[in-house]
Amino acid sequence: MLLASVATRAAVGETDTLSSAKAKREARKVAYAAEIDDIVKSRNYIFRPVTMQNVVTGNTRSIYAYYLFMGVSGDKVVLHLPVEFTSYVIDTENLDSFVEGYTATLDGSNWRITFSFMNGSERWLAELFLSNITGQTRLALVTPKGVMRYLGTLESGVTVKKKRKRE
Repeated sequence: MLLASVATRAAVGETDTLSSAKAKREARKVAYAAEIDDIVKSRNYIFRPVTMQNVVTGNTRSIYAYYLFMGVSGDKVVLHLPVEFTSYVIDTENLDSFVEGYTATLDGSNWRITFSFMNGSERWLAELFLSNITGQTRLALVTPKGVMRYLGTLESGVTVKKKRKRE
């Protein structure tokens, strides 16, 4: 009888531990989704790519350089990304521009963000698809020269402080 009581308590304790662990995992999932939602709604974020591909002609290439990114802050976009519009010729686009027609919509667990901006006299379209479960972010840059696709992550943006003049 005593052995059965100990076994029952052990089983109940194990069940409590499992349900507690499951509740913690669920809470982390909800907190992560809320964090992603906050980043998107802030309109102040940085996309960090890990792969790039010219959709039509290019191979998928890994990106290891930490300084390559696309940042959005309010109505501004800063782009410093590699592009491959001609096979095997990689260049870097480096521009500051204004965001036009910004939309962000949540469909289930996926965000879709679109906006356009000017690169010189060319209008470029940016489309971001972001999972608030995995955090994977896909960026498509649609340009007159071609379409580039990047995979990476989105992180909260950083406010750049202006340097004070020395007196």
